[in-house]
Amino acid sequence: MESLRAQLAETQGALTERDKKFRQLRADHHKAAKSWSEEKSALEARIRQLEAENLVLKGTPPATADEPGVPATLPQHKGRSPEIASTHKGTGKSSALKGQPNADADGDEKVTITRSRMKQAEAQFEKMAHEVVEKTELCKELEAKLSAPGLNLTDDEVKTRWNQLRDRIRTLSLDYLSHTFSANSVSEKLKREFRELSPHWKTYASTPNVTCYLFRAFIWRYILRYFEVFCRACGRNVSSKFGGAAEALSAKLPIAQYQEWLIRTATLVHKAYTIDKSLIDEITSKIAEAIVSLVGDTNAASLKTSIHDIVTMAAELSATFDQSRFVVLMSNEPGSTLTHGFPYVEA
Repeated sequence: MESLRAQLAETQGALTERDKKFRQLRADHHKAAKSWSEEKSALEARIRQLEAENLVLKGTPPATADEPGVPATLPQHKGRSPEIASTHKGTGKSSALKGQPNADADGDEKVTITRSRMKQAEAQFEKMAHEVVEKTELCKELEAKLSAPGLNLTDDEVKTRWNQLRDRIRTLSLDYLSHTFSANSVSEKLKREFRELSPHWKTYASTPNVTCYLFRAFIWRYILRYFEVFCRACGRNVSSKFGGAAEALSAKLPIAQYQEWLIRTATLVHKAYTIDKSLIDEITSKIAEAIVSLVGDTNAASLKTSIHDIVTMAAELSATFDQSRFVVLMSNEPGSTLTHGFPYVEA
């Protein structure tokens, strides 16, 4: 009991630490978004300034405050310098010299820049605008990751992957496990497992064409643990720790909050841990050892390979379900006895 409490405390501490990191990431994200928003506003103001200067250089400056519809007149100066002023070819007019005290109606001083300086400013603006676009896209990606936990799976995608697993088990049972067998050849341990599946297991074992259903149910009995236990695909050690925390929280949180916590936690767990291949090998061996001796002249190596593929598919699919809102129900309702205890009737 003390060991379980210690494991629960350790798990809760780890989850608290991960929650702190998540909150810090969200705070950093909002801070960065605010900084990028301020930088975007500054760049937009710079754009308007450059556009105004560009109109001045072209000789069509923006309208004054007194006469919105009439372009402002550029001040005339006698002095000309090719380094600091640009002359409009064929008109004899030049822009105002930099530093002149003349001001427009708003009191803003008129300045000029060289063409090379104008191009340099425009290039710098283009670079800054490109950086703003990149940072905005990064901001959107971070926000999407923070606001949308888990995997977004459609009903059709889930049905397709689930039916693929069912078809693999069905094909295996029809190809390898259709031969009847004697109840006397079954070990006591396997008899107990068969009785868990059906008290009429001997009828299925001795009836041609339906024996495969007994083996099919036997395989499902082993791989269903992947879908019943939280993060089982990562191994028993990982699933026991996080499963204990999930059990404790399920009684304290509303269903919606608890489900969101499950999805977020499973997403982090599956990022930190890989699928436990040793558990796949263990389950494969248990299934194969139980049935190989009962299926006659079946190729044991080929049978074991097929079982291994099925268990691997189940582990991968369960990892996906951990990070979604889908659950697996193998009968009309959880814990239902409607499908248990009925003898086989050929009619």
